[in-house]
Amino acid sequence: MTSKQVVQVEGRAVQLTNLDKVLWPKQGFTKADLLDYHVRMQTLTSAHWGSRALTVTRYPHGVDGEFFFQKNVPTSAPPWVVTNLLGETEYVIANDLSTIIWLANSAAIEFHPSTFQIGDPNIPSYAIIDLDPTKPLGFTETVDMAKRCGDLLLEIGLRGYPKFSGATGIHIYIPLEAHYDFKISSELVRLLGVSLQRLYPTQITLERLIRNRRGIYIDYLQNHQGKTIVGVYSPRPTPEGTVSTPVDWVDLDYYQPQDFTIKTVPQWVAERGDLFGDVLYRPQSLEHFTQIFSMLKP
Repeated sequence: MTSKQVVQVEGRAVQLTNLDKVLWPKQGFTKADLLDYHVRMQTLTSAHWGSRALTVTRYPHGVDGEFFFQKNVPTSAPPWVVTNLLGETEYVIANDLSTIIWLANSAAIEFHPSTFQIGDPNIPSYAIIDLDPTKPLGFTETVDMAKRCGDLLLEIGLRGYPKFSGATGIHIYIPLEAHYDFKISSELVRLLGVSLQRLYPTQITLERLIRNRRGIYIDYLQNHQGKTIVGVYSPRPTPEGTVSTPVDWVDLDYYQPQDFTIKTVPQWVAERGDLFGDVLYRPQSLEHFTQIFSMLKP
């Protein structure tokens, strides 16, 4: 029997169902736990996800079951949900708690906001270095390479901000002023990858085919307009119920992805604040980009 209840969220009626449904069997985390996480994190998630085209991944039978991606707003969406038409896709805009709760109630676990804001879909807010280890390498090796990547960014006059992907990867965000298109952001990350591959040829790969990869893969193609990456503070469909969480550079040596779950991250943020605040509010110029090219070009 399906249990239903209607709650008021920001003055809007939101129907909730099956709150005791277990979404993360290993931990016993339920849909109610997921909704509680979003309530506690709403200020930050709305700031980082709002005004962006949103893709979600839904797990109606929990993280061990089948899943599907949702780009288009479903016909069942409440009338107050804000959307934006880009091309042929009508995206949901997760700019308030009621929308986030409505999505989470539908077992949307992963939130993938676009790297651009809906007002200008041709301009990315940041470039992203996506470090993904190829087996047998794992998180330890990814941390080591992330720190080397951070050092390289400093050498060329850029600030990078790391976050755990929630699995074995690490994402480094480079906030950008709104003057640069996706061609520039993608080329920046590609050239950084080329430089790192020259410095660490047995540890870094730009190879797209998984079967041919060796080492830590730098996926610069994530910086193309149509690509998304799991959003900061988004839960992940891992057995542990992890969250893609920002950390300070010094934290990389002391924490594991499993330390950051839907149960622990709200307290982490209460203690440490929004470590991705600068990603929103301190964009960087690339006026010295010609120098970067001269340093990194093959």
